[in-house]
Amino acid sequence: MRTLLLIALACCVVTPLSLLLAEEEIKYPSPDGRFAMRITQTKDNEDHPTVELIEKGSGKALLTLHNGSDTESFDASQTILVWSPDSKRVAYGFRASPPGARVEERSVFVCFWDGSGFDKVFLPENLPSPDIKYPKGKGGSPKPYGGGVTPVKWLKSGDLEMSSEDMMFSRDDNKSYTGVLRFTIAFDAQHRSSVKNVGKTKTEISN
Repeated sequence: MRTLLLIALACCVVTPLSLLLAEEEIKYPSPDGRFAMRITQTKDNEDHPTVELIEKGSGKALLTLHNGSDTESFDASQTILVWSPDSKRVAYGFRASPPGARVEERSVFVCFWDGSGFDKVFLPENLPSPDIKYPKGKGGSPKPYGGGVTPVKWLKSGDLEMSSEDMMFSRDDNKSYTGVLRFTIAFDAQHRSSVKNVGKTKTEISN
């Protein structure tokens, strides 16, 4: 009887402590309320969170977007989900370079609902990038310090609008130049992706 009591007490103590070691955050619910992103972080390993697509009602993980067992540190606050109106397509934007890296890079992949889960679809390798315009005589030796692509919104056509950004520092005039370019990605019936419409670069200058 005493042994059974000790086991019961141990279970009561261990379970709450293990739950306290992990923190969960639910973000970016789908338009129909069925799905969302779940970020799970342990207090003793905050730089290695797990990011998942889940079914909100059951909490079931449908797809791992970022694995917490990866060796590189990862900043979950830099993640974003952009859902299509019918909740069957979602774009996942994330910081591709680890926290503390001197050059920040952002990347995107897309997931399609197949009736029972989400299939991951990668975008073309060579996506459009901004063509930054420097004043005459400036920008001869620019230093990159960030950029990449970010999902913006799904269009009625089913295409995904995205933003491509490059941030450069010009040693010629000690100013920062940020080039932003909008473009769209189209998907065929097999979910193969291709670049469709490419806009013009807008350049912002700051001291």
